[in-house]
Amino acid sequence: MPEKELTLVDRCILVTLMVKAAPLPQTYFKNVAGISLKPEHRSRLKSLGLIEVTEKPRIVLTLTDKGWNRATEELGAEPPKRAGTAGGTLYVALDFLRRLIDHSGIRADDLFRMQINRDEVVAPPVASPASAAVDAVALIRQAYHELAAKPGDYVMLADLREALADLPRHEFDAALVTLNRERGVNLVPESNQKVLKPQERAAAVTIGNQDKHLVAISS
Repeated sequence: MPEKELTLVDRCILVTLMVKAAPLPQTYFKNVAGISLKPEHRSRLKSLGLIEVTEKPRIVLTLTDKGWNRATEELGAEPPKRAGTAGGTLYVALDFLRRLIDHSGIRADDLFRMQINRDEVVAPPVASPASAAVDAVALIRQAYHELAAKPGDYVMLADLREALADLPRHEFDAALVTLNRERGVNLVPESNQKVLKPQERAAAVTIGNQDKHLVAISS
């Protein structure tokens, strides 16, 4: 397929998958990366053999080997026409990554898949449990307001967990317990347990010996 048929959104999807170096649920692109991933983008990239798509129990995108190669081409590439301010800035950052890779001699896929040993780097100050909980609370609040149609609407915890897939479960649960004590926050069980999907049951948080499946934040 000619290069001109890959849109800026297509390229951003590939770059996001490359940088995260892991399969990503479709909700991640909208709720975390701010990318409006539509079915046509997914279909085009799949038809080109650049991604694999798993649709059950949720839509998940994974880079193929060909997709990795195509994504690395964006490192140091010229931004596409009408990329805009954000797109232009993205390609400045990608060009820096390309120069860093060339200087270090590390392959792009090795760089993004790298697991850095704490003993080999100078670690930043470790946050206390209290500050970590505050950060998790802020992340959950932000994700909730992106998912809810309006403040006070109930959102499934499964959708929140999916939007914050990088947040460890124990931090997520501790933040929910903290939020549950705040005014304007309601954590409730699904009234009709029969309609719950397996992933929605698994996403529940137990508070007061009761599984909570939904949250509403009115402020």
